[in-house]
Parts: sequence; C-alpha cells; structure tokens
Amino acid sequence: MEFTECKTTFIHLPDKSFLYDVFVSVYNFYHPIHAYLSIFLCVLGTIANFCNIVVLTRRTMRTPVNMILTAMASCDTVVLFSNLIYTTHYSFVAFKFCHPKHWSYSWALFLIAHAHLSLVAHSSSVWLSVMLALVRYVTLRSRGNMGGMQVTLRHSYYAVAVTVSLVAVLNAPNFLNYKINEQPLNETCTDLDPMFWNSPAYLPGIADIAKANSCLVFRLSYWISGMVFKVLPCALLSLFVWLLLRILREVRENRQRLLKNSQHRPPNQTTTRNGQRLSISVAGNEKLGRNGSLRGRGERVDRTTHMLLAIVAVMLVTELPQGIMAVLSGMCSEEFRIYIYNNLGDILDLFSLCGSCCSFIIYCSMSGQFRNEFHRVFVPAKVRCLRMSSPSIRRPSDAYSTTKMTFLKPNEKNGNGMNGNGTYSEDTRWSESRYEETVRK
Repeated sequence: MEFTECKTTFIHLPDKSFLYDVFVSVYNFYHPIHAYLSIFLCVLGTIANFCNIVVLTRRTMRTPVNMILTAMASCDTVVLFSNLIYTTHYSFVAFKFCHPKHWSYSWALFLIAHAHLSLVAHSSSVWLSVMLALVRYVTLRSRGNMGGMQVTLRHSYYAVAVTVSLVAVLNAPNFLNYKINEQPLNETCTDLDPMFWNSPAYLPGIADIAKANSCLVFRLSYWISGMVFKVLPCALLSLFVWLLLRILREVRENRQRLLKNSQHRPPNQTTTRNGQRLSISVAGNEKLGRNGSLRGRGERVDRTTHMLLAIVAVMLVTELPQGIMAVLSGMCSEEFRIYIYNNLGDILDLFSLCGSCCSFIIYCSMSGQFRNEFHRVFVPAKVRCLRMSSPSIRRPSDAYSTTKMTFLKPNEKNGNGMNGNGTYSEDTRWSESRYEETVRK
C-alpha cells in the first residue's frame, strides 16, 4: 500500500547505518518462527480468555472490576481469533499454494475487516485497562467515606459501553482509508503455476478519499491511531500506576502504625461463660489470625490492587513500545519504516499477543476466588470428589469450619448455651476449650 505519498517527515534518517543491519539480523532470526509462535499464542490465548469470560460472569464473581475484566477478555478474544485466521491463511496457505481462490475478493474483505476489528478491539482493551485503573483508584479513595462515590455494576456497564463506542467512533477516519485493488496474481506470488499467471488477485490499498486534500483523512487516522489509541492511554496508565502505588504505600504505613499501636495494649478478650458469646477482638478492622498475627481487610485490598496493577503493568509494557514505534514511523523518513519498523513489526505483534494471553495467568496466580470458581466450573465433579476423599489432602473448608466452630453461638433452646439440666452443651464446652487453647497460643 502506498504510504509514502501521505507521509509527513520531521526527522530525516541516514541512508545507511550499522543499526539497520542489526534490525535485519533480528528479523531474519525471528521471522521464520513468528507464524508458529503466533498461532500457538492465539489458540492458547483464545482458550484462556474464554475461561476468563465464563468464570468472571458467574453470579458470585459479578463485581464492577470483574465486568471490566470480562469486557477486556472479550476484546482480546476477538483480536486473537481474527489474528489466528489471518496468520494461518496467509502464512501456510495463500503464499504456499498460490491459487486465485486464496486471493479472492472475499479474502480481501477479510483483510480489511481484520485490520478494523483488531484496531478497534485492541484499542478498546487498552482503554478499558485505563478505566480499570480509574475504577480501582476511585474505589480506594472512597473507602471508608460514606459520602464518597461508590462504583456499582451499572457504572461498569456504562463505562464499557461508552469506551467501546468512543473507540469505534474515533476509528471512523480509518474506515475510509482502504479500498480493494485488483492486480495480476504473478505480482503477488513468486512461485506460481503458469496457468494462473494473469489471474486476478485482490488486495487492500489506500482509497482515493484518503489521499484527497493532501491526505487529510489518512493523516487524521494516523494521528488518532498513534496518539489517542497508543500514546495517550500509555500516559494515563503510567499516571494511575503511580497513584495506585502511592495509595498502597499509604495503606501499608497505616497498617504498620496500627500494628505498632496494638502491640502496646492487649486485645479485648471476652471469656464470660454465662451465656455470652465468646470472641476475640482488637482495635480497628483487624482480626486475630490462627497463628496469632493480625490480619484485616488491608491485606485483601493489597492483593486485589496488586493483581490489577499487574494487569495494568503488562498492558503498559506491551503497548508503550508500539506507541513509540507508531509515532516515529509517521515522523521519521522512509528509512525508518523500511529498516526498523518493518523488521521489528513481528516482535511488536508478539508483544500484543503476549499481553492478550497474560490475564489468565495473573488471575490464577493472584486470585484465590478466581481459582476456586475456575475449579468449580471446569473441573469435573468426579475429580473433585476423588480429591476431597483423599486422606492426604485437607479440604479447604476444614480450616474455615474449625475457625467457625471455635466461636459457636449459645444453644438456641434456652438462649444461654446450657442444656435443660443447667449444664453447658457438649459443643459449647468444646468451643470454650478451643478458645482457651487459642489464647494460650
């Protein structure tokens, strides 16, 4: 496609440089394995994002953050599946078996649809990650403030709809860029049967409307794609990463201050046996763990925020190089596109594919709730029963049940935890002994 006539050059590069040879060497090393690696990542990422969608849309998992994560997984699935078809066809079919049916008008339409779907879906995923960081920042800032803004499911639905709609509208100039050109098949394929020498081949090209008025539409779509879809979200992601890290530091300092103060005064322990509920409490929102350490909501806040920070950081690392390269390709002379951008294009595509596949790994490694729900949905019931019946494996509910049984409520028959003969029930005596054992520890 003829991009050179619509370029605006601000930076002129030399005709020759030793760096050009380095980039060519990188291309020659990686390009032969790019198609195989891309197909593997596309298949793996599609399956992983499908699992994300199924798990995150379960009734017990429906939160504002998870709904945004679901939308991101849906966008990534579109990108990966479209890229799977594109790579498979043009890497292993179209050029290897050069036949007119593989270069038909329908495949040209697919190429244009693939370009638009990939751009809109991937850009929506990037902006949804910005929205995710914003929602988490607002949630942490409003925590404990009754008058603060509370993010609900409806807010997340509106955020997803507005984000995807705005990305599609801003991509409108790019819809006008392409048209389908017809050319002889021998100009496309080198290894061609002589009987197909003059057969038609259809490929996308730059539309006339994009070249009109000094390439106004083309330039507009380029700056929107480079700045609005790449550079601006990366800048916002960097800002929110800094803000979230600062909030985490404040939460950690407050918790350490609370722990330090709690060490100087003993916890409030109630051991009354006259029908009173047995409990252990400490100042603030902290609770005494089984090992005697203080645990509270702050740890859960840290875990959730760390998981979201990992998602945002992966998006930032994979998108920032692409944004820089996209901007430079429009500002530098043609040597940049020929020797640098084209040679590193496969690696940039690999970054995008890796970013779309990492979410499932992050969820499984950092979210116990996601792992449990995934286990319930995708692991057969027979396998679960075999695992739970194994004597060497302790059921996850055992620790929870022990903790709950340690502080039993009084017997409901007479409201004071005593049997009809004025003695404590067996469960109540057991709970008191467990309580005394916990205090001694």
